[in-house]
Amino acid sequence: MDRGAMLGAPLLIAIELTILYAAGSYAMGRLTRISGFGGGGSALGRMAFYLLVLPGVVLHESAHYLACILTGTKVSRFAPFSPGSRSNSGRLMLGYVRHERRAFPIDAIIGLAPILINPLGLLFVTASLTPLTLQEVTTPSAGAVEEGLFASGFLTDAPLLAVIWAYLSLSFALGSVPSREDLSSLPLMLVVFGGVILLLGLLRIGSESGLTSAIYDLSALAASLYALPATVAAVAGLLIVIWERTTRC
Repeated sequence: MDRGAMLGAPLLIAIELTILYAAGSYAMGRLTRISGFGGGGSALGRMAFYLLVLPGVVLHESAHYLACILTGTKVSRFAPFSPGSRSNSGRLMLGYVRHERRAFPIDAIIGLAPILINPLGLLFVTASLTPLTLQEVTTPSAGAVEEGLFASGFLTDAPLLAVIWAYLSLSFALGSVPSREDLSSLPLMLVVFGGVILLLGLLRIGSESGLTSAIYDLSALAASLYALPATVAAVAGLLIVIWERTTRC
C-alpha cells in the first residue's frame, strides 16, 4: 500500500459523497417543485411526492434518533414523518428530531447519521430483493449489475419485486441528503478527518503501520458502500433532467 493508495480511498469517498449530495439535492429540489410541496400544485402530486419520499424520510429521521440514543442525547420530540411542519427558521420540513444541543463531535454524529444509515438501508434492500449478493452490492461492477439485474431476467420475471426495489432504493438515496441543520458541523468534521488522513499519509515512511492500514481499510470499505447510493442518486437526477426536457418539447 503506497501513499497514493492511502490518500486515494478518502478522495474517492469525498467524490461519492459529493455526487450523492449534489444529485440527491437536485432530485429532491426538482421533485419538491414539481409536486407543489409547501403550497400550490395538485393534491395528487403532493400525495405522490409524500409516498415517494416516505421510506427515505422515516429512515433519515430514525437515524438521527438512533444517534441521539447511542450518544445519550435527550430527545424532546421525534416526528419520523411530518410533512408541512416547520423548522425554527420557518423552513418547511418532512420530519424532524428535536434534541438538546451537544458540542462537537456529538452534534456532528447526530447530524450526519443519515449519511451512513440511509445508504446502508439501500444496500440492504438491494441485497435482499435482487439477485445481487451482499458482496456484489458493496463492491459493484458493471458486469455484476448487468448479470444480476438484466441478464438474469429479474426485471421481467419479478416486476413487482423490481418496482419495490427501485422505489425503496430511490427513496433511501433521496433520504441520504442532509438538511442545512445536519450540515452545520460538516466543515469541522471534514477538516478533522482530512487532517488525520493527510498527516498519517505524510508521516508514513515505508513501514507498515497498523493504525494506517486500519484507516485505509475503513476508507476503502466506506468507498465501496457509497458507490451504489451515489450511482442511484446520479441516475435519479439524470432521469429528472431527461423527463423535464421531454415534457417541454
